[in-house]
Amino acid sequence: MQGDLLTEFDFGSGARLALYTNRVVLHGGDAMESVPLTHLASVRVAFERDAHKLNWAIGLLALALLFAVLSGPLQSWMMDLSSKVAASAGRESLEAALVAAFGALARLARLLFPLALVLTAAAAALLVFFWIGHTTLTLSFAAAERAFPVRGRNQLLYQFADSVAEQLAAPRSVPGT
Repeated sequence: MQGDLLTEFDFGSGARLALYTNRVVLHGGDAMESVPLTHLASVRVAFERDAHKLNWAIGLLALALLFAVLSGPLQSWMMDLSSKVAASAGRESLEAALVAAFGALARLARLLFPLALVLTAAAAALLVFFWIGHTTLTLSFAAAERAFPVRGRNQLLYQFADSVAEQLAAPRSVPGT
């Protein structure tokens, strides 16, 4: 007996999980995997947020703030040094080199503020992905696990996991008894 289809979950990317009375089947774009329920030890579903994304976002925001705060004062300081060296010296090669170096540093300092804006945008994106999180269905076997993550809090995956758990808990008839 092949078993009747009880429920299925579509990942939206062409992959789907299907629960039959006697097995769980993963249909992918170019692959298919079938696991008998008798080999399945447990099922777990959980909504999780990745703390690494939050940590990176905080770090990028701190770096962006540092760049934004340093940009203006560093730029004006380099311009002041450049003008002082230019005013006090003639056309000596060392003074001309210092004027050019201070001018280049001032132009680099001017780039710190746009860089701070880019870092802030990256941090905001990481915060959004942290907030969205993901729901993961984990099927545990005797010696292995298979995890199926889906972005965001997904109630349909919770319902699918409930159906799998009900099938695992259902009494099985043993052939020959």
